Amino acid sequence: MASLTVSSDPHVKPLPRPEMSEDPPRFIIIGAGARGIGYARGIDIASNGVVAAVADPDKYRRETLGKHHIWGDNSPSEGQMFLDWREFVEYEQKRRQRVANGESNVPKGVDGAFVCVQDQMHREVVVGLAPLGLHIMCEKPLAPSLDDCLDIYKSLKPLMNSKIFSIGHVLRYSPHNMMLRKLLVEDKVIGDINSVVHTEPVGWWHFTHSYVRGNWRNSATSGPSLLTKCCHDVDLILWLLCSPDKAGEGEPHLPDFVSSTGGLQYFKKSRKPAAAGSATNCMTCPLGDSGCKYSAKNVYLSANCEGVGTGNTDWPVTTVVHDIEDFKTIDERKTAITKVLEDDWDESTPKDEVSSRNWFGRCVFEADNNVCDDQFVTITWPESVKPAKRVTIQMVAQTKKQCYRFSYFYGEHGEIYTDSEKIIVEDFATKKTTVYTPHMEHKGHGGGDLGLTRQFVLACDRVKNHGWEAEKAQNEFVGCTLEEVIRSHAMVFAAEEARVSNTVVNWSQFWDKATKE
Repeated sequence: MASLTVSSDPHVKPLPRPEMSEDPPRFIIIGAGARGIGYARGIDIASNGVVAAVADPDKYRRETLGKHHIWGDNSPSEGQMFLDWREFVEYEQKRRQRVANGESNVPKGVDGAFVCVQDQMHREVVVGLAPLGLHIMCEKPLAPSLDDCLDIYKSLKPLMNSKIFSIGHVLRYSPHNMMLRKLLVEDKVIGDINSVVHTEPVGWWHFTHSYVRGNWRNSATSGPSLLTKCCHDVDLILWLLCSPDKAGEGEPHLPDFVSSTGGLQYFKKSRKPAAAGSATNCMTCPLGDSGCKYSAKNVYLSANCEGVGTGNTDWPVTTVVHDIEDFKTIDERKTAITKVLEDDWDESTPKDEVSSRNWFGRCVFEADNNVCDDQFVTITWPESVKPAKRVTIQMVAQTKKQCYRFSYFYGEHGEIYTDSEKIIVEDFATKKTTVYTPHMEHKGHGGGDLGLTRQFVLACDRVKNHGWEAEKAQNEFVGCTLEEVIRSHAMVFAAEEARVSNTVVNWSQFWDKATKE
């Protein structure tokens, strides 16, 4: 059996920054948390745009982003820093009025916004920004409910003839997945696809950080984990199997049915080790550091995961103590984190207070989480635009791999195994194996974070400086229409309806009902 390796450049290095226009597009980052900082870095490293302003209610976060990406060692100037998106909108409306009145020396405005606030705030922010007519990139998921997604769609649809919209579905933009799509869709190296098995291994401690103790632990405040963790996995599959070969051209191959099973299997009180007794916080648990691998001490303080014991001052440590870098020694950092981990609630704590913040020291078997830690989704396609096919998507918490997705594609002429590093193509007829190792531009989703940022900014630049119609730039650079964004989110909600009601959902009926109401 012959074996051939191509595109062998696995080193992590960004591509050259695109050429800057004379008046590059300017952006405000709304939400200066981890994702906001990530996109600000992406703009600086990989795009031909400029970070011009930041909005965040947390003084440390907004000033940190501003110093690194906007005003440097100077003080912020007018129009560069805001407490929140409402203050920005009010300022921008007044700034435009000053321009209309002929006032001189009015600061430049921004051309677009990166919306990186918490998921449940996306609707109010995007709908609130819509009257300003800005280009918008919204972090995924678009919103925690289908109704909110549709509200966003209705507010942005009238702008799509002149503005660019993108969603944080970063998996579309990694060099790895772009090559995978070329092989599957353009080159058709395994012919028509018959079936796919796709797995998103979240990681045993990563899941506890984000979905048991963290922001996305409870569907009432954040949405189901299939949405918050895997909406871009669903989008990736639809992009590969459902979208037209070229964005904006041709008819999509739409699914006919979706089903799903899953639940909260492990991180619940019934699975709590008996030796932990009545302890609700890791800092006082009788099991100690070594008695439970999920101990907050293991995750955030030791060198077992990515805690400060490793010297790490980035994620996940910064979500526990966001100004961790201000503490100069490891001992000082451990003391700061320990203080946060010791926080806990009891029966007298108001439920609103419990749900309004994260509790990173809380026992993972005594938390207020309710989202699935294991889930399967099955999507089927009829024989229509393309041949029939079916896909299974699994999200699983209990894995050694952490967000290291892997998939099997089975086609008429061969099969493909792909993970986060390589793509292996097996040809049935020739018995030839071809191994592709695409260049990894950045560790953030295999370069998808930088890729999405670059493509969105390039589209904005073409509209602002090169006379392109927005639709052309949207299709050419973003490669995804607003309708596709809504459809891939709707598929997640259809899967959740199928899981909760223990039924098979008819996709066309679900979509028609959702869009007509």
